[in-house]
Amino acid sequence: MIKVGILEDDIQQAKRMERYLGRYQCEHADTSFLITHYDRAVKLLLDYSCDMDFLLLDIRLPDMLGMEAARRIRDKDKNVIIIFVTNLAQYAIAGYEVNAFDYVLKPVNYESFAAKMTRALQVYAHRDVGVVLKLKTKEEVTQIHSNAVTYIEVQNHDLYIHTDNRVIRQWGTLKEYEKKLKDENFVRCSSCYLVNLKYVQEVRQDVVTVGGDDLTLSKAKRKEFLCALAQYKGGSR
Repeated sequence: MIKVGILEDDIQQAKRMERYLGRYQCEHADTSFLITHYDRAVKLLLDYSCDMDFLLLDIRLPDMLGMEAARRIRDKDKNVIIIFVTNLAQYAIAGYEVNAFDYVLKPVNYESFAAKMTRALQVYAHRDVGVVLKLKTKEEVTQIHSNAVTYIEVQNHDLYIHTDNRVIRQWGTLKEYEKKLKDENFVRCSSCYLVNLKYVQEVRQDVVTVGGDDLTLSKAKRKEFLCALAQYKGGSR
């Protein structure tokens, strides 16, 4: 799942971008977006946890120029792909200062937007994808990049590897995968779950929401898990 942040104060424009991403996703079966919308730069900056893959940024906002927001984000995150969506071409062209990938001029045309997304996704696909996991099922032998795994679950001595669109059953132990993924920001939230911190959406009392699923956060793992999550969200990747 590809995490996309939209910074746009015009709600109609934001909805248009979400529709375009939804259409692109429908036209490309191997692409899945998780979209978060922000209407103010300060909200994005306060919430930003260095786990976005793409940012679609408006330039002119009520509280801060998108370019300034991009500079602050780039200070924390060198990897996120930034695309400016604006009617101010003169500012967008200056995006090289924050290593912006490209810019899209308003009013946004879907065909132009889709072409730029295709190019951006090609660059994204060649970035570090983490550890490659070789998995065997009854039907096939397949490979999955660790960045695509939301969490791994153990049930009755079977492992279930969850991604955004499938669950793969495996033989093995959670300890084995914990060792394989020790440098890939995977942390246990209980004896049953090994979680990719990139996909943590919420923590409340004894529950962790990961990729839309609610998992148990045990007392034994709580302190270690929250510490690792705080380091990750702070940009220590």
